[in-house]
Amino acid sequence: MNVKEANEIIAHVSELIDYQVSKRGLLESQLFPVTAYICVAFYNSYDILYDILKRVSEKTTPEKIGKESRKILSEIQALSIFYIPLYYMAGRMGEIYRNDEDPKSESEEKRKQTMYILDFWKRLASSYFPNSKLSVNDSDKKNIALDQSDIDWTLSRIVDVSKDQAIKVKRTMANLELVSYIDECEARAKLCDHGPYKVDENEILVFREILHLYDGGKPHFTWSATEAKSPYTNVAFVFRLQDVEIELDEFVSLESTPVDFTENITGVALLTREGKDVIPLDFKVLDEFSDYAIKANKELFLKFSKWDRRQRLIAGAYAYCYGYARYTNFVGLTDGINWDLTERTMNKYVPEFMEGDFDQGIPRFFRSRGKKKREGPSLYLFPED
Repeated sequence: MNVKEANEIIAHVSELIDYQVSKRGLLESQLFPVTAYICVAFYNSYDILYDILKRVSEKTTPEKIGKESRKILSEIQALSIFYIPLYYMAGRMGEIYRNDEDPKSESEEKRKQTMYILDFWKRLASSYFPNSKLSVNDSDKKNIALDQSDIDWTLSRIVDVSKDQAIKVKRTMANLELVSYIDECEARAKLCDHGPYKVDENEILVFREILHLYDGGKPHFTWSATEAKSPYTNVAFVFRLQDVEIELDEFVSLESTPVDFTENITGVALLTREGKDVIPLDFKVLDEFSDYAIKANKELFLKFSKWDRRQRLIAGAYAYCYGYARYTNFVGLTDGINWDLTERTMNKYVPEFMEGDFDQGIPRFFRSRGKKKREGPSLYLFPED
């Protein structure tokens, strides 16, 4: 990859991030310093990501990861693919901003690492998304993560449901989303929506997948272990919907018309993955999932409420960066990686964000369109001289 190609990718990634920031803005929470820990995670990613992807590449290729991740309940999906440029390039932006906004301040070695990461991401994303697209936005705001054989298999597992059954399914799903969200320090990393998959003129399939629930085995994070146990470590809720329009974003969260599609649910399937096998679940498991979610949510909230800001800041940044474990899991390297925040992050950025939530480089994302056109994209391009 040369500088011209890299700059084209940087400009495109910058547009994707700008769009997401314009939709979401800065994040606030009463429990976690979300904006602050995200910024810490960005800088930490700038330190660690190259070494992680280099080690992964010694075992496999981005193309293989992308193609083999097109499946139900995959750890690597549109959001975890977007993690690569989002975290790293935002961290790079912050570092350059702190160096008088001079892209030449990036060392030659770091520049080569950045090009390597951009190349890895491009090859991965174009192998995962249909028609060699690079993102959900590039795919007309659709997240088509499955091949037709998996769609057909799922359709054969859909069960017709009444309105009361649909409400119970959605309530259980919401409870699991909540415990997944708080376990990730109030982030969406365990959740993935994908679709829509056309069934006929009026019906579509939409998936909402939830991963890394605590079932009594190895906890995803040290704090994930609760007295409450999930009956399964993952679950996919699959909805057959009638007369519903769906759009998704890079964070793989869906927006539907109508907003509440409960009345439009005509069928549901519950699925879980065990190794290479995807297994349909009986609706009786809904009560077990709900019981786990309600109890685990209370346990985690009480646990986190006893932590101070520093503990929450470090945990949130750690959880964000541990998202890259999805790639090391693919090649069996996760246990050989030190996932602790780097010494530089701990000494420089943790103290800084103990004092405030706002990063000095963040305003670049909020410049007007005209200003971005005059000054360049939010993410700094490579100097071409």
